[in-house]
Amino acid sequence: MLILASASKARRHLLEKARISHQVMISGLNEKSIKRSEARDLVQSLATEKAQTVVSKILFNESKSTLINEVSAVLGCDSVFVFEGEVFGKPNNEHQAFERWKRMSSKEGHILTGHSLIQKDSCHDNEFKKITNQVISTQIQFSTLTEEEIISYVQTGEPMRCAGGFALEGQGGLFIKSINGCYSNVIGLSLPWLRNELSNN
Repeated sequence: MLILASASKARRHLLEKARISHQVMISGLNEKSIKRSEARDLVQSLATEKAQTVVSKILFNESKSTLINEVSAVLGCDSVFVFEGEVFGKPNNEHQAFERWKRMSSKEGHILTGHSLIQKDSCHDNEFKKITNQVISTQIQFSTLTEEEIISYVQTGEPMRCAGGFALEGQGGLFIKSINGCYSNVIGLSLPWLRNELSNN
C-alpha cells in the first residue's frame, strides 16, 4: 500500500481516479523552515522532507506498528508555480491573486512539482531503502482575460487555495489555453512518473 504524505485533496483525488490504493498520513512539516534559493531545489527539498518525516512516523510510532507491514512506499510531493522567474505559492489575499492574474493573462509559466518516493525493497522487509526523487515541470499557457473575468474568478475563492492561484481541475481550467507536459503534474502529482517508479520496484 502507498502512503501519501500530503494533505492535498487534489493529489488524493488523482490517486483515487487512477485506482491506486493508498492512505493519507500528513507529515506536519513546518514548510516555512525549508529555505532554498532555487524553485526546483525548494520543491524537491519539501517533497523529500515530507516523505522522510512520514517514514519516520511509521517506523517509530508504536501506535502504527501494524501499519508498517502493510506499507510498501511513501510519497511526498510539493508544487510551486514559476512566472517570469518569480515563485508564486498560494496568494496571500484576493488583491494579490488579482494582480498576479493580470500579469499572467495571455502569458506562460511553469508548474514545478517535486516528487519523493521512498520504497521498501520487498513486501517482507520493513526497511525503506529505495529513494527516488524527481522534479517535473509543465508549461502553462494562459488565455487572455478581462478584468471582469479575473475579479469573478478570484471571488470564487478557488485561487486562494492553490499554488499559482489557479486550479486546472476547477474553474481555473477555463482560463488555460494550452499545456505542454504532464497534465496531472499541474494538479500536484505526475501519475505517469509514479506508475513507472512503482512498476520498477
